[in-house]
Amino acid sequence: MSKLEIANYIIENKKIPDEFNDFVIVQISDLHNKSFGKNNIHLINEIDKINPHVIFITGDIIDGENKNFQVSLNLLKYLTNKYKVYHITGNHEQKALVKKYKDLYKEYFKELYSLPAVYLDNEKIQIKKGKSYINLYGLTIPFKYYKYLFDKDKNIKLDENLLQNSLPLINRNEYNILLVHTPFYFEEYEKWGADLILAGHVHGGIIRLPIVGGLLSPNRHFFPKYDLGKYDKNDSTMIVTKGLGGSKVLVRINCKPEIVKITLKSKHY
Repeated sequence: MSKLEIANYIIENKKIPDEFNDFVIVQISDLHNKSFGKNNIHLINEIDKINPHVIFITGDIIDGENKNFQVSLNLLKYLTNKYKVYHITGNHEQKALVKKYKDLYKEYFKELYSLPAVYLDNEKIQIKKGKSYINLYGLTIPFKYYKYLFDKDKNIKLDENLLQNSLPLINRNEYNILLVHTPFYFEEYEKWGADLILAGHVHGGIIRLPIVGGLLSPNRHFFPKYDLGKYDKNDSTMIVTKGLGGSKVLVRINCKPEIVKITLKSKHY
């Protein structure tokens, strides 16, 4: 069994309402059908120890070329029975929907959408506590923006109007959290106005080296700019998780699977 790490972050912001002070979020990402003990008992136990107010899943809970999707469904069934769960799709969920895998995953998606989780596909929802709320957005990055080893152009730029055209209008006076799968477009997320961005996809760089960090990105670039941890730009913060599993490259060196715990703090001046 791989040991699980808990990454702890405290996020302070004057736009966080007082009623959301000490509000706890768990972020999980990139499970890729991996199981930590029978029925994912070790993963579940660690989440239950945190006992979060909400769980955010930032994509790739399944593997787009793996028939064993029941692992992910069983985990989701447990989590949605106990917690409020919000999730988005990653590139592997999108891959599973293409013609080659569509029939295989038809039953998976049918069961997934029957669960009481909130699926955000370019949508916004208000998370309420008392008389206050924060805004949660879920962005689906089109599959063409996920570049791979044999693609001629691995540096495709995000359409500068994609977020404005895809997501509901943002109110910058309120606290806005954005769930995305890939962190590679942090500058665009910040420009759009997200206060907190949660992402995965990079698996921590798969192999982590001292000082320099992650070695590989999913598109097989060396030393990705955003591989793990907390990044700040102007008034925006992005947290990138190493995630839990892996796809074609299953080895992890100095890169243990992790659960992210985020505690919101209302900041006063």
